[in-house]
Amino acid sequence: MSESSEPLLSPEETSALLDAMRSGSEMDAVEPLDLTSAERPLRDALGTADAVARPIAETIDKLMLRVTGCSSTTEGLPAEISPYKVVRGAIPQGAAIVSFRAADGSLGIATLGPLLVAFVLDRRMGAPFNKDVPVEARGVLSPLDRRLIEPFAFAVVEQFSKHWCDDPIALQPSAVITQPADLPMLPQFEPLLQLVFRVTPTGMAGDQVVLALSSGIVSRSKGSAARPETTQSAPSLADRTRMVAAIGGTDVDAVAMLGQHHSTVRELISLRAGDVLRLESTPEEPIDVRVGDKTVFRGMPLVRRGNLAVQVSSIVGTAL
Repeated sequence: MSESSEPLLSPEETSALLDAMRSGSEMDAVEPLDLTSAERPLRDALGTADAVARPIAETIDKLMLRVTGCSSTTEGLPAEISPYKVVRGAIPQGAAIVSFRAADGSLGIATLGPLLVAFVLDRRMGAPFNKDVPVEARGVLSPLDRRLIEPFAFAVVEQFSKHWCDDPIALQPSAVITQPADLPMLPQFEPLLQLVFRVTPTGMAGDQVVLALSSGIVSRSKGSAARPETTQSAPSLADRTRMVAAIGGTDVDAVAMLGQHHSTVRELISLRAGDVLRLESTPEEPIDVRVGDKTVFRGMPLVRRGNLAVQVSSIVGTAL
């Protein structure tokens, strides 16, 4: 470039560019926190998950001893957050799957690994315990297999519910399934909190029990009650205006009560065409106008332009 060449940017333009670059670097240095992120309550519950892992692991060992007659060692692995798509895709063939729900419909998934399932089934079917014979996972669980593994799977969900919700029946399990495609539909990338346990029967190969929890189940943990609830903001003036307009445009049926007549069933069924029912009121008395079972005003009956009408004489309480 010759000495006579002019700079590409003027001094003012150069200063503006440097200022913009400095401003951008400062903004990028701080990652904004999305308070509405679906993962936030799950991240907050990671500590709770790790805290309850030990008592749940002890409970699984007791279940194993009771169901199989064999002692085991259960280790709770660090809790993690994974999308539903990943959780479902990681379920191995031959595993037993139980979905469970809270009263509000929130979903959880319990998965028993195929080697653990095969070990429990062998013991329930009376197969002898032999450390020298490795457990072989079943590729497909028959209807009989699912019925035999169901009490153990339900007991795992019940004990988890006891430790997580402080209520053993807060989470209701569904029947055992073996295909991830049969699980209830959830958004593929909905985050789930996973509690993973490694269950190892004495002298045998171990396998995993995985409990995957949606945010609704996570919020039911015993520790969640101590966290302050997010308060809802009051509706804006525009919201109030829309609500008033919507309520004001709602149709209601107003019924004018000309009078009443008390009678027995025998008298009613004996009525014939031309008979007269005497009402317990006079034309000079005001009549009630009701909406549903509530009287909203009273008025005098009259004829207006050829139609029966009611002239309002008094308002009873509030309008509705």
